[in-house]
Amino acid sequence: MEAKKLLTLALTGLLAGGCLMVPALAEDADGQSSGNPATYTIPARVKRIEDYAFAGDTSLERVKIPDGVTEIGDYAFSGCTNLQEIVLPDGLTKIGNHAFDGCTALVRLGDMNQLESIGEYAFSGCEALESIGDMPKLQTIGNYAFAEQTVTDEDSGTSTTVSCKSLKTVGNLDSVTRIGSEAFSGCRELESIGALPNVTRIAFGAFQNCEKLKKVEGLGKLTAINRNTFTGCTSLKSIGNLPKVTSIGYFAFSGCSSLASVGDLSSVTSIGMSAFGGCSSLASIGDLSSVTSIGDSAFAGCASLESVGNLKNVKSIGNSAFGSYTYYDENNNKYTDAYCSALKQIGDMPKLETIGKSAFGGCSALASVGDLSSVTSIGNSAFSGCSSLASIGNLPNVTSIGERAFGSIYVYDSEAGKGEYIYCTSLKEIGCMPKLQTISSSAFEGCSALASIGDLSSVTSIGNSAFSGCSSLASIGDLPNVTSIGEWAFYGCSALTSVGDLRSVTEIGNYAFDACSNLTLRVLPNSYAENYAKSNNIKYTYIED
Repeated sequence: MEAKKLLTLALTGLLAGGCLMVPALAEDADGQSSGNPATYTIPARVKRIEDYAFAGDTSLERVKIPDGVTEIGDYAFSGCTNLQEIVLPDGLTKIGNHAFDGCTALVRLGDMNQLESIGEYAFSGCEALESIGDMPKLQTIGNYAFAEQTVTDEDSGTSTTVSCKSLKTVGNLDSVTRIGSEAFSGCRELESIGALPNVTRIAFGAFQNCEKLKKVEGLGKLTAINRNTFTGCTSLKSIGNLPKVTSIGYFAFSGCSSLASVGDLSSVTSIGMSAFGGCSSLASIGDLSSVTSIGDSAFAGCASLESVGNLKNVKSIGNSAFGSYTYYDENNNKYTDAYCSALKQIGDMPKLETIGKSAFGGCSALASVGDLSSVTSIGNSAFSGCSSLASIGNLPNVTSIGERAFGSIYVYDSEAGKGEYIYCTSLKEIGCMPKLQTISSSAFEGCSALASIGDLSSVTSIGNSAFSGCSSLASIGDLPNVTSIGEWAFYGCSALTSVGDLRSVTEIGNYAFDACSNLTLRVLPNSYAENYAKSNNIKYTYIED
């Protein structure tokens, strides 16, 4: 006779103060239960189904749990791959960790009106599960409760990812206060979830890649949106008001391409890296008056975003904050870049100190930027390709302007199969910059409408091609502290008639003033600048002290 396997079910409450062990014999691991090879009806006096009670019983198809049971223990039905139906009692208050994980045939769960907690991985990998009824008293949903999981076959060693890929609806969750990490991660068919009026915490990745989830409502008590919470929710159209949220974590809404609006954000102080990256339908953002920092790529690729309002307290804008976002175009089987191409204006930012690299790169519709009176540095390519930007106000505290800050950006059109360089061709004037010390390479290259620049009296170096192609630039004020002017620095400035005081210059690069046919330099007698002018047939006049 072949070996038999003993499946043990621990039933608490049959004996006062004890636990009765009820054996069920199985032929070749096919469990027998109550005379029916596929069904087990648990006795009415049971109060708790113990840990591992039915774990791994692959023959079990149906279980009926009596009303007296209030708790299902950890791993109780874990790995019951043929379990299709389970009748849960009205008085059930707790489902333990891993209780039903890997129950790949389980189709639905009815109302659980008294349920208070769902443990970690409780339904992870239940790939046939389609719906969950109302759970009006549920308070906590554990980490990975309905998440994807990787299953490894012990014989072959191969791994397979299983998820709650069929789950479409979750009912009443009015009492939920906490949703754990990646609780619904990978539930790609999940379309709706009950309102969450009492939720105070949603942990990281809770709904990531729920591709059909359309809305989440009633988040009035939520205090933070953690990283990756809604990443990849491509059907998500709206998030209600978030009046108590103080921080939005990195990648929180990244890739939510249908998200059109976000409500009240009046308490938010920080917006993390790529928080709204790739939200191509996002047209407006609520009040951001409390925000002090906007992270790298926070709104990158938000192609429908037209304006950003009150930023009166923002101190830093990260790299590519409103710049480009690279995504994979499945229809055309290739990667492509998206820009904040509809962004027309940014309000006053009187406390802003730093503008990161490519912060507004490719914002081709950006026409105006408000008060930047506290800015000390403008990063590389910060406004590159802002072809509609007409003016920048006074920058009294800026000390450095990075490479290509107002220069070109290369935009590749994946449909046309070619690209082009876009310049800040509408920029006509830059206000006074009395503390500016460094103008980096190509900082204003191609600004063909730029006619005037304010005070540059503290500048010490002008980089290669810094003003190359500024064909409307008529004059540059005194540059008494400049020691070096890079190659091609003013190349093609055909309207340039004078460059002020060059008394401190010790180095001028090749072709620095080529194609500047109307130019006269102001130099000291017997100076480096005078010798340079003579050597390059440039008109000059002496400085009168």
